[in-house]
Amino acid sequence: MQEVPTIELLGLQVTEPMTWITNWMVAFACFVFGHRLFYDDRADLSQKFWALFFLFMGIASITGGTAHGFIHYVGHKFHHAAWLLSGISIFCAQLAVLPLIENPKIKSFVRIFCYTQLMVMSASVLIFQHFSSVLIDSIVGLIGVVIPVSLAHYARYKDKRSALVIIGVLTNLIPAIIHLLKISINEWFNFNDISHVVMIGCFYVMYKAARTDVNPAPVEIVNA
Repeated sequence: MQEVPTIELLGLQVTEPMTWITNWMVAFACFVFGHRLFYDDRADLSQKFWALFFLFMGIASITGGTAHGFIHYVGHKFHHAAWLLSGISIFCAQLAVLPLIENPKIKSFVRIFCYTQLMVMSASVLIFQHFSSVLIDSIVGLIGVVIPVSLAHYARYKDKRSALVIIGVLTNLIPAIIHLLKISINEWFNFNDISHVVMIGCFYVMYKAARTDVNPAPVEIVNA
């Protein structure tokens, strides 16, 4: 097993302490964003689903951070739980843009696709137990569904909300690249930690995009 930075805290052996802390920082930001979106009096169905996106992403970050920091006590299963929660979060993001689809047949197809994708991703995590399942699911969910639907809606209505959703999703390529290229300062503040800090800014853009007061065009708010 590869050696990782370890400290002792209150008698506990904490591995990858900065990854634990930055994961929890992401979680805190997600909970704040999700709470504000969900309890906004002006929230429509899309905004509610974006709130759930942040809720599940926050729980996933709490779980993932705990797995990184306290792996000796919780075991690797905590990583798998975090990956499954991330998949549910991506699923909520897909449902958030579903009301933007006006054609009933296309909407029905996309809905079935999203549910199928969630089941496939969950099975993949449980069978293969590898982070690539989450990565592929995120690419398919965000790049393959959220962006095209938002782009089509923006092309028709020129609403700022859809444009910001696209920008918010694309900004998340930055932490992905940092993680892929393993850009690190040192072993104590590595690519995981840097990507987590950058991710908070990316999620802030998505939070701003999800708000109903960002000049949205009218959308169907039932049968998402």
